[in-house]
Amino acid sequence: MEAGSAPQTSVSQYLLIGLETGVLAGLAMLLWLGVSAMWYRRSFWTTCNLLAATFYGESALRNRFTVHTFAGLALFLLIYGSLGMLFGLAIQDRRAGVSITCLGILMAIGWYYLSFGWIWKKWDPLLVLYIHDRSMFAGHVLYGAMLGRYPHNRLGLQVKAAGAVSELRLTEPADPESAGGDIEVKN
Repeated sequence: MEAGSAPQTSVSQYLLIGLETGVLAGLAMLLWLGVSAMWYRRSFWTTCNLLAATFYGESALRNRFTVHTFAGLALFLLIYGSLGMLFGLAIQDRRAGVSITCLGILMAIGWYYLSFGWIWKKWDPLLVLYIHDRSMFAGHVLYGAMLGRYPHNRLGLQVKAAGAVSELRLTEPADPESAGGDIEVKN
């Protein structure tokens, strides 16, 4: 590797950076959905409890944080983290810009229509019935806009990796003999 070159990003790194971006964007979306649920005089955890109904049925539908909320939160982060991974794999080394943010928003809106128009109607009809469409749509737009941060997260990782490589070069001994070699023991 040359002194000025940045390390190459592998497919697994694209996936991990996408996962990080998707989870952070998903947490922002969850915060938005929680605040908007409180605006409608519901629990902050309404979205997670509705997702938990996928596994636990009506027993998960409570107006507070319960043990079932963890399952809904895990499903939420799994879905939106996976979408972030797919986005990272699709975008890879493209530069940050408005077009990447627009692609993120378009992907999130496409997922919104696919999931609420078809998937959740089959798997968890309570979610489609009890969720507020406008706040969920706005949450997906927010999620997509935050996916547009993917190139910044990738560049941050590359800068950290380049710094670690240069730090390793500074700590390597110049003379192999001074690296510790054989130790003599005298009696």
